[in-house]
Amino acid sequence: MPELPEVTTTVAGLNKVLPKLTIQDVWTDYYLRTKNKRQNTIKNKKYFAYFKKEVVGEKVLLAERRGKNILIHLSDGKTILIHMKMTGHLLYGKYSKLKVKSQKSKVAEKWVAAEKGLLQEPFNKFIHLVFTLSNGKHLAFSDMRKFAKVMLFETNRRDEITDLSILGPEPLDNLSLKTFKKQLLTKPNSKIKTVLMDQTIVAGIGNIYSDEILWLAGVHPERKINSLENEEMKKILKKMKKILKVGIKMGGDSMSDYRNIHGEKGQFQKTHKAYRRTKEKCLKKECLGVIQRKVIGGRSAHFCNKHQK
Repeated sequence: MPELPEVTTTVAGLNKVLPKLTIQDVWTDYYLRTKNKRQNTIKNKKYFAYFKKEVVGEKVLLAERRGKNILIHLSDGKTILIHMKMTGHLLYGKYSKLKVKSQKSKVAEKWVAAEKGLLQEPFNKFIHLVFTLSNGKHLAFSDMRKFAKVMLFETNRRDEITDLSILGPEPLDNLSLKTFKKQLLTKPNSKIKTVLMDQTIVAGIGNIYSDEILWLAGVHPERKINSLENEEMKKILKKMKKILKVGIKMGGDSMSDYRNIHGEKGQFQKTHKAYRRTKEKCLKKECLGVIQRKVIGGRSAHFCNKHQK
């Protein structure tokens, strides 16, 4: 799932191309392809009709990140919220709509990139949402597993939107040790790996970056919060900021599906010290450990069996 660095990379890309452009049309097939049609997202046909009516004709002001959410602010005082979930990513370029026959011999619509290059690569072909823009280009959303969430809300009521109101502080917004400790200690008996990924504690961290943070901090993912010393919490906070900044600088992690708005891979996967390195030698200098994998709280954790205590 795209985490803070990937969402930050996407938002930075959107802010280079979208502001001042007008949304001229919106298309989706989510409500045709998704079994769980939530009431207040575009996976519901009636909600999508409302969504389309509200956003068509509006100008994009800017994009923003909050946690793992992309917020696209519009000129009518409304905001589009996009959570990319497991396999989603936004793409910018020229697209064409085709008529194709489905498995049931019905005519369906499909969008394909109209320009050669990265947008035509396999990971970028699962288009389920398309915004037509006033400059003749499109903002398309590729989502292989169709888990993404897209909804609309009134910008001045953002504090009432559960997706945003439950989020903890941002890890790179001058997060102090005092606040970080306070947040961690709300879950004293929980394991640090699980707590770092809890969006109500700190917003934006998921499986990849929690593994890398704890490896660099030398803290075992199963350590309970109430067992951590002050210096260990301080070290985790410091390494968290460092790892996330590196992730942003490298354009995110593309070990799996993530691509930026131009279809390009991020490079953070080339720096992995723990994530998906099971049974490989630990890369910490003079450490004789081997990277282990263990399921913690329903998620895979990767860690060194020697220097992470």
